[in-house]
Amino acid sequence: MAHNIATINGQSAIAYIGSTPWHGLGTRLRGDLRYSIDQSLAAAGLDWTVSLEPVFDGTGNNIPLGQLARRSSDGAQLSLVGPSYVAVQNRASLSILETAVEELGATIEVIGALGRGERLWALVRLAGATVDVTGEGDSVQGYALLTWSHDGSGAVKIIATGTRAVCQNTIALARAEAHANVASIRHTTSAKSKVEEARKLFTGLTKSLIATGESFKQLAQRELDATEIVAYIESVFPGELKDGKPVVSDVLAARRATVSRLVFEGVGVQQATVLTGGSPNAWSVYNAVTEYFDHVRPAEASSTSGRQRANESALFGANAEVKVVALTKARELVAA
Repeated sequence: MAHNIATINGQSAIAYIGSTPWHGLGTRLRGDLRYSIDQSLAAAGLDWTVSLEPVFDGTGNNIPLGQLARRSSDGAQLSLVGPSYVAVQNRASLSILETAVEELGATIEVIGALGRGERLWALVRLAGATVDVTGEGDSVQGYALLTWSHDGSGAVKIIATGTRAVCQNTIALARAEAHANVASIRHTTSAKSKVEEARKLFTGLTKSLIATGESFKQLAQRELDATEIVAYIESVFPGELKDGKPVVSDVLAARRATVSRLVFEGVGVQQATVLTGGSPNAWSVYNAVTEYFDHVRPAEASSTSGRQRANESALFGANAEVKVVALTKARELVAA
């Protein structure tokens, strides 16, 4: 994967458990240990704070134009933010995970920063959120993806996601509502109340992930014919409307063709079609979409920056949202 991992004090700002992400950069942690919030931050070189300095115009009138976000550990400039921006520190952002890690068995598997350190994330594996979709080892493990930033681009957000182990596809594991911003635990509440709020959040999230994972079994039982496969792919990758009619560009046509091929030839097709005797089903066509965005689309990019954008989009951006649409469309096939 073309990386955009921040370098802070000469260290790649990423720590991980398991297989090596992002070109072998960062610190590999022991898989037989569960690391605390503070240990994970320190391992990734993210145990620093952000200060804000006012920026004024050059007329001598001291009109505030914004604030400069600066990293405490080395004084590096992270971003220019608005005059009313309030910094939420790394430790405070991760505090929402504390109860899940310390009491509910969750494990921080990857934590890192992008760019200059202005965009950060932690991928947390949730205990008890694994579902075997077909009963033949086609397992999906539930995760929570926590993202936050120091550039004014958004609040602390938790996204329910998961990994299909057989092909390492990241997939939507909860309803689209899970992509909404999650309010941080209120700073005005007592410590006991904060713990209780966090416990409810992650217990509810785990239950939702399991329920959604169970629904994948219904997808795997819904056999599709050729007409339904074509209609599904076209609904996920619609043409641009011009004069009321969809127009299919050469790029879009090629994308549809690639996904169509992955329905029959993608990694993990055999496991995905066990319940339908090897025939395509709603689970396999959905996974063709996720495989495209996670693996094929980055490989199609002609530049390092293009691969970087494709990989980030599959996890954090527009392509991640298309995967949610793809899941919704696959569920509609079951309901039809």
